[in-house]
Amino acid sequence: MRIQVRSGQLGQVRDGVQVFAALEGERRAERLLPSSSARDPALRRLVDAAGFRGAANETVLLPRNGRWVLVVGLGKEADLSLERVRQLAGTAAKTVRAKGFRRLTLPVLSQRGLGLPASVAQAAIEGALLGLYRYDRLKQLPKHEQGRRIDAITLVVERVGDMAHAKRGAAKAEVLAQAVALARDWINGPSNLITPTFLANQARALARQLRLKCRVIPFPQLKRLGFGGIVGVAQGSAHPAQFIVIEYAPRRAKATFALCGKGITFDSGGLSLKPAAKMEQMKYDMSGAAAVLATVKAAATLRLPARVIGIIAAAENLPSGTAQKPGDVLKTLSGKTVEVLNTDAEGRLVLADCLHYAKRFKPDAAVDLATLTGACVIALGGEAIGLMTKDERLAARLNQAGKATYERVWRLPLWDEYGPAMKSDIADLRNVTNTGEAGTITAAKFLEEFAAGMPWAHLDIAGTAWTEKEKPYVPKGAVGIGVRLLIELMERWHAER
Repeated sequence: MRIQVRSGQLGQVRDGVQVFAALEGERRAERLLPSSSARDPALRRLVDAAGFRGAANETVLLPRNGRWVLVVGLGKEADLSLERVRQLAGTAAKTVRAKGFRRLTLPVLSQRGLGLPASVAQAAIEGALLGLYRYDRLKQLPKHEQGRRIDAITLVVERVGDMAHAKRGAAKAEVLAQAVALARDWINGPSNLITPTFLANQARALARQLRLKCRVIPFPQLKRLGFGGIVGVAQGSAHPAQFIVIEYAPRRAKATFALCGKGITFDSGGLSLKPAAKMEQMKYDMSGAAAVLATVKAAATLRLPARVIGIIAAAENLPSGTAQKPGDVLKTLSGKTVEVLNTDAEGRLVLADCLHYAKRFKPDAAVDLATLTGACVIALGGEAIGLMTKDERLAARLNQAGKATYERVWRLPLWDEYGPAMKSDIADLRNVTNTGEAGTITAAKFLEEFAAGMPWAHLDIAGTAWTEKEKPYVPKGAVGIGVRLLIELMERWHAER
């Protein structure tokens, strides 16, 4: 797809469908954006005649002077934000494609409160590209669907002096959107194709492409080296586990980040079998791994001044004659022993090995991402990532990054009083509590045992990694959450230093 930036008035750019924005609250179209469009009486009359009110993501497609104009609602002025810009662009791009057009022109809005042109341009391109994403590679599309695609997006800034900033923001957005799309592809893909070996091969391919370091520890070696957490989970599957370490290390790195991803490519629950309803969705249990791998790709492409190590435990959790059993005791890479009371609490077992392995890199911050607990879905639904950490600075930075990207986090306590619930009578730890209370927090307390000594945060993305409801720039299925959040975190970290 071709993305370009031009200067001038939006109405004068003859490059595909022109997309205007409108604020809610006026009967007449006096609040059209960019502001120059509000001085266009003919356009105002068209929008007014259509009964358009400007509610968030409301659309109206209008013919004008032999061309087409799409007006998209921004909602109320008090709610104007970069997130509304993303939603506007995503709504516009999908609408234009659905109508059979191949090009669209978007404004870089300059309203107060939106920030610099680079940020607005980035939000617009992120929204458009992420909104256009669809996973259809396994479908035979009808002919009228095959040709429906967007070939070009033009961004229009009103001031010539803003062009360089807008170009920079658009270029960054393209990198991020490509990384998120890659993560979505991996998550949406069926588990007979997206296996642990597939993820390992994807990591190797990225390393060759971007000249990164990559080490993959195969299953037999994991057994010899004492990776008891991942070995215990994987031993019931015919697909061997893969422990993936991929590293981007620029010469003058200002900080080191260890990103750990849960990579359960299919989770049946093991012998503690899940209910059949919606079990097919358990292919998304590797969303943390997908986000980590895609984040390393984005960091390398953007040339962030940070060392970024992606650590991924990829495995399947299946029942078989060789599967681990409730009551088994595992010895993890750290040497700590774990009594497995429920084989469906497998994510924390593989992450235990990831977090202990991360210590060798002495990171300035370690963050793990995992679709870890159903309790987090009950607590926060699909709107917030569960955040647990004792590091106040890391918590604050993740909160700021979440607000900026709209991949929002909500902090839950990690008090020591929750710790005893994870103690076992016959081993150092057990992988679930007897009561089931505070499931998200106690799972994090379990992980904390293996992250001791590092500035560490746990992100439970169980409720946010998959959606049944289509949104302006998120289709049904895989969200690809975490990529933009982590890049924002690392960029802000560097800017503060």
